[in-house]
Amino acid sequence: WESSYRADVLDLLSWVGLADQAYAYPPVLSGGEKQRAAIARAVIGKPELLLADEPTGNVDPSLARRLLHLFVELNRLGTTVLIATHDLKLVQQVGTPVLHLEHGELRAA
Repeated sequence: WESSYRADVLDLLSWVGLADQAYAYPPVLSGGEKQRAAIARAVIGKPELLLADEPTGNVDPSLARRLLHLFVELNRLGTTVLIATHDLKLVQQVGTPVLHLEHGELRAA
C-alpha cells in the first residue's frame, strides 16, 4: 500500500513539474513551486470537490495547460472542479462550461 501511494505521489509531482523537488523542504521552493506542491497535495486524496484560485497564475503557459488538463482529468474521474482565473482563453481551450463573474453577477460565458 505504502509503495503504491509513494508511486502515486511521485507521479503527481512529475505531472505538476516537481519531480526534481520531491524531497525538498518548503523553504527552498519558489512561490510557483509551493503553489504546485499545494495543488499536488489537494488532488492526491481524490477529493469530491476541488476549488482552485488562480492555479495557473505563477507558471509558464506550457505548465498552465498541463495543470488545466490535470483538473480536466480529475473532473472526468468524478471530482467537481471549480477554477477561479483571469485567463479565460486557457479555460476555454478545454471545452468545459465556463461561468463569468461581472459586477457581482455570475452568468454563462
